[in-house]
Amino acid sequence: MRRATRHHRPGRRGAVSAAVLAVGLVAAGCGNSSSAPGSGTSSVTIGVSGANVNILPVWVAQKKNYFAAHGIKVKLEVLTPTVTSSALTSGSVQFLAGSAKNFLDAVDKGTGELTVAQTSVGVPLGLVISTHFAKAHHLTKDSSPAAVAKALVGSTGGSSSESTTAEVNLFLHEHGVDTGRMKVASLSSPTIYETALKTNRIDWFCTSEPTPLQAQAAGTGIVVASSANVPAWAPQNMGPGNITVTTRSYAEKHPDTVKQFAQAMQEAVKYIHDNEGSTALTDIAAAESPGIPRDVLKESISEIDWPADGRMTAAQWATAVKFTSQIDVIKPDMKVTEGDDWTNAYLG
Repeated sequence: MRRATRHHRPGRRGAVSAAVLAVGLVAAGCGNSSSAPGSGTSSVTIGVSGANVNILPVWVAQKKNYFAAHGIKVKLEVLTPTVTSSALTSGSVQFLAGSAKNFLDAVDKGTGELTVAQTSVGVPLGLVISTHFAKAHHLTKDSSPAAVAKALVGSTGGSSSESTTAEVNLFLHEHGVDTGRMKVASLSSPTIYETALKTNRIDWFCTSEPTPLQAQAAGTGIVVASSANVPAWAPQNMGPGNITVTTRSYAEKHPDTVKQFAQAMQEAVKYIHDNEGSTALTDIAAAESPGIPRDVLKESISEIDWPADGRMTAAQWATAVKFTSQIDVIKPDMKVTEGDDWTNAYLG
């Protein structure tokens, strides 16, 4: 349910202080990022939400030694979506490879988060139906979205969150249907998704790739809705997808480290943009995704809009606010301000 009131946002200012914007003029301090004497290398921890292709830029930055080239040593910490913001604000991680949806929720709560780079545009959602359900309703991967939406009336679906269910509703509403006309079970992990689909406990589920395509590759289901045929899920209608997040307080204390990290991520995104579809890129994803077929990884990567550069615009964030308010995470009048909530100041 959409919040009835706007959260107070403590400590916000009209713009990031001069200390933050004067990147490179202030040496990185100690705090949570440390440097060995004379080594010039900072150690930081980045929180990631599991092994999925959305965090491909982190894997690329490691494999291609972009982090090392920028003088930082990075440790990955796998976090559940419910603890990402608290891990960042507590200082147990210094950066997040996070989603714009979670970031906007954190901004609305006034947690002091700051986005310093964009790593993808949009979210590669997929709605997959079981092969049993498809056969019973004469559906195929080429069935029209309207036919799929109407067939789902009276079905049982699976979803990991209210916002995911709301994303399904954006698709269904285009065809005069909504999830109020079906049952939606709460499921917690990709493993449960596929098992529930295979055993016919559910007829469909929706989540980000590669899980839907993996279910299709295993013969468990058929992907019938994606950003390719659902306008509401198209990248240009979602805005930033995955982003690089820190806190304003950390950026003020460690501007050099933030600059190094953001630029390493920027280089990784450019590499992906320039090498999408290559064997080398699939190799990097496969090394971090045991058990997921290479063709699934390759297709999942192709469904993400990888920018040529990590820079963001006010128009993109306005799009993100509009989309995220439609799935009841934030209010539509929420403001996301350059300098206060996001900045390109650390990018090359």
